[in-house]
Amino acid sequence: MNIRFGIAVKSILLPILFFTGCATAPQAQANSSFKTCSDDPERQALRSQELQTLAKEDQDDRTAPIDWERVSPRDETRRKRVGEIFGEGCLKSAADYSAAHLIYQHGTVPDHYFQAFLWAKKAYDLGATSKTWDIATGIDRYLVHSGQKQLFGTQFGQDSKDVWCIEPIEKTFPDSRRIEYLKMSLRESIAFFLKFYKSDQSPQDIRDCAHSLMPSPPGTVPGFW
Repeated sequence: MNIRFGIAVKSILLPILFFTGCATAPQAQANSSFKTCSDDPERQALRSQELQTLAKEDQDDRTAPIDWERVSPRDETRRKRVGEIFGEGCLKSAADYSAAHLIYQHGTVPDHYFQAFLWAKKAYDLGATSKTWDIATGIDRYLVHSGQKQLFGTQFGQDSKDVWCIEPIEKTFPDSRRIEYLKMSLRESIAFFLKFYKSDQSPQDIRDCAHSLMPSPPGTVPGFW
């Protein structure tokens, strides 16, 4: 008898619940005033302006001499805010993605650098043709901080106070790709780096940094290399 009662209750309740669900969902949807960023031009404009402000703050904080105890937590706060804006779906233009890239390239873990690479690539796809250098540096930073050899040769270090070294490079990566993205060969980019940092070192004297990095063969960066 109890079993029959249980079955009978189910047979009554299920149609009621099903009917209730169908009735309330359209009503809740009709009463909702929420708009996504793509449907709210004013909100989109505010977020785009905020991204540019964050990017300017990032650069202003890097005016020498840099107080890293002050800058590092500010970098983290900016990354969090960019993540929130991304979560809102408010990255839209090449300028938006460029600003997001700039902030995440000053990250602290490999995932930050990979995200910077993705956003630089998106900015390029949207028309920011100057972002090829940023695409290259994003990939190199990601690989080196993941314990793998860099591709383009944009990452340097110092074995001692005044002696620069270059992080180990994947030898199978063609120099033609460096020219495509950096507009210069590996030798030329090394010379450019030393000149930028006003070093008296000759490009021929640059040695690999004393780091044991794994190879980065084709397939290391899916869809790119």
